[in-house]
Amino acid sequence: MLRGMVRMDMERRLNANRTLSVTMSFLTLVGWGAFAYSAGSSARAERQLRDELTRSTADQDQLRAERDRQQAAVEDLTQIRAKLVSTRGEFETVAQKREQVTAQIAAARQELIVLTKRHDERQVKVSEKESVRGAKPSAKPAQVAAQSKGEKASEKSSAQVAKPPSKPARLAAQIKHDA
Repeated sequence: MLRGMVRMDMERRLNANRTLSVTMSFLTLVGWGAFAYSAGSSARAERQLRDELTRSTADQDQLRAERDRQQAAVEDLTQIRAKLVSTRGEFETVAQKREQVTAQIAAARQELIVLTKRHDERQVKVSEKESVRGAKPSAKPAQVAAQSKGEKASEKSSAQVAKPPSKPARLAAQIKHDA
């Protein structure tokens, strides 16, 4: 009986060891499976994070390039604004000079008119003097003088019409045409 009891005790121990071995093997398999699943999930998560990091880096590079283009555009715009301000100043200077030249032209025209009138008056006086000197005494000296004066004035007016304009008149006309 002792043998029988020892055998039973051994069988129980053997069964307990088998159960313990099977349980430990099962738990080991479950542990390794969980580890494999965890490692796979970790690798997958790591790949996803690397892909996301790559996309973020690419987006960041794209944003930097866009920022650089915008800064270049702002610099160009600043230069254009400076040129525009400079050009406006030059334009105002030219406009002021144009006004001054226009005023000078008007003054020159007035002076030209005055000089032309004086010249015409002198021409009339000279022609009157020549007609008085060249005229023979007659019974009607005033009538002859008036007649010759009228003829000289008509000759002069027809000569002035046919005569090309003087240099100041041509310059005034050219300036007027250019303006």
